[in-house]
Amino acid sequence: MPLALPSGTTRMRVLLDDQPCSTTATTIGEAVAAAADAAEKAGRLVIEVLVDGASLSEDDLQETSRLSNSADEVQLVTTTMNELLRDTFVHAAEALADADTVQKEAAEFIQSGRQSEGMQSLLTSLETWGGIRDAVVKGLALAGISPEDVTIEGIALPDAIGRLQVRLGGLKEAMVANDVSATCDCLLYDLPESTGEWRTILAGLATQFSSEA
Repeated sequence: MPLALPSGTTRMRVLLDDQPCSTTATTIGEAVAAAADAAEKAGRLVIEVLVDGASLSEDDLQETSRLSNSADEVQLVTTTMNELLRDTFVHAAEALADADTVQKEAAEFIQSGRQSEGMQSLLTSLETWGGIRDAVVKGLALAGISPEDVTIEGIALPDAIGRLQVRLGGLKEAMVANDVSATCDCLLYDLPESTGEWRTILAGLATQFSSEA
């Protein structure tokens, strides 16, 4: 016999992806917990929580007052580990392509005397490189894979990381010294070598997790 709901309480529609999730939850928090438990049992990872069509942020999910409310519909969007990692590496490859373009633009700006614009582009490139490296290392950690165990087409990931750090270090030194020639050499000749290596690594990782999906 179904449990009776308190007077004035309506049953929420709770979805795991597009499938109804059986639960007696009467609050957003209870609904999220029930659907998250079902996702874990199915071997899936929750990547988004929607309440009445609006996405909740990490901060929202920590607010007790918000979670104690009710809603018409709570939906959890999920993915598999392999899908998540594949998407991570694909997005990192896209960011790498952007960084390559920005590096060339930075060199052109600096060579033409537009130092301010060049430095802004250069800083954007450095930030992107940091994000790419972190995405790869954290993604592999999520899968329980050590970077030391990754070699794509003869390129060992630890070696690629080391060479990237050396090249980025050289670029920063050139920037601090205000050495225009050295800065442009780093942007046009040194970093593109890392770009090629990481393009190969990211493509290989994306393919690996696509084939395992």
